[in-house]
Amino acid sequence: MRAMCLSRTTMEDAIKLARPEDVKSWPSLGLHLLVKNGESVVGRLVDCVGPYLDEVVAVLNDCEDDTRGELARACGRHDVDLKICEVTRESHPDLYVLDVPATYEVGHPLVGERFEVEHIGRPILAEWATARNVGWAMATTDWLLHLDADDVVADPECLPGLCQLMAERDLDVVATRYHYDHAADGTPRADGMRERVARRSPEIYWRGAMHECLCGYRPGRVAHVEGNLVVHDRRDSTGADVRISGRNLKILYYHARRRDWQITPREMIYLAAEARATMPKLAAHLIEMYLEVSRWDEEKAWAASMRGEIYEDENNFELAAGWYQRSLDYFPSVMAAQRLARACFRLQKWSACVAAYERSLACKSHVQALDGGEVYEDATKILVAVALLNLGRQAEASDLAIYLRQKYPDSPAVTLTIMLILKPEELSRFVTKSKRNP
Repeated sequence: MRAMCLSRTTMEDAIKLARPEDVKSWPSLGLHLLVKNGESVVGRLVDCVGPYLDEVVAVLNDCEDDTRGELARACGRHDVDLKICEVTRESHPDLYVLDVPATYEVGHPLVGERFEVEHIGRPILAEWATARNVGWAMATTDWLLHLDADDVVADPECLPGLCQLMAERDLDVVATRYHYDHAADGTPRADGMRERVARRSPEIYWRGAMHECLCGYRPGRVAHVEGNLVVHDRRDSTGADVRISGRNLKILYYHARRRDWQITPREMIYLAAEARATMPKLAAHLIEMYLEVSRWDEEKAWAASMRGEIYEDENNFELAAGWYQRSLDYFPSVMAAQRLARACFRLQKWSACVAAYERSLACKSHVQALDGGEVYEDATKILVAVALLNLGRQAEASDLAIYLRQKYPDSPAVTLTIMLILKPEELSRFVTKSKRNP
């Protein structure tokens, strides 16, 4: 059983969870699902965590395939009780909006933006937390595990020990590492923290039209867990309409205009994140609004870093670097430091690029709740290797280049870095070694 850390700010004081056979009082645990056309993946999920469950409560959202049958068969394999409720366009029409241009023309634009997205011309679910709460209220177990149908848990055996520890420490909610994007070889490309296990309590419920989150837990009774209950979003469901184009942006934008932009700080920052690529002016304004009212330093750091990326997309690397530095002033974020390294590289500030990268390594001593990703760190190493070369630090540049080549042998960017950095005799030895040890 891997060790874990409950601290929100540092990764010291690791705690080792009890193995399932050493759990003193086996917890009562249920799986909560909101699933749409998940026939291709939901059985895999239940097989993954089923040995540690007492029940599954599934909210079926407009399912047109055999999700129900797959759930029943998987729960039968593990002798787990199954409760199903349906949230559909017919049963809960008030939770839906019609995805047509007129829907998003309520109220007025915030900064004169034009909302131009592809529409499907059918109703889409626009109140995700409400839909979740329909099933949440049906649960009967002491603890509730929240996952999506196409998720896979790397270490499901930690669940009994984690629930026991939550009971011993009187915790209401734990958030754990969530890898939500992967490279082609499966390497995590983007990750963060997400609520995973919660105490069943009438005070704890879901809130938010989109990017919904748990609320109602007692102050100080929530913890971030690092090292256990690691969840991978495989994004491999083949069900129809599982990922409608622009869905998150549509829902957040609709609710913001419907409420005349009187939205919460969390809604501001999520909408900014969704709008950044298509409506950067709106995203920038929302970030400014958010920073005026937010009290959470780590999320403020995320917002400032996002503002830096908007400037970087505009090739304004000086302002981008300034915002990345502001992000680091709020919170020691690994990703903000890596983005600062990237901006400094574009500015040809080689020493600053290397220093920002080294700062990103130092930031790893703090739990990174909001963003991260192994592939992004390795992409930064490519830039740092070139920066080191420009500083005359050949040996360090060569070490990074060889590390990257061994890890990404088929990457054109890494191959180019190798050719640029390694001396002819080093390159010859490396090629020979690679042939002997493919």
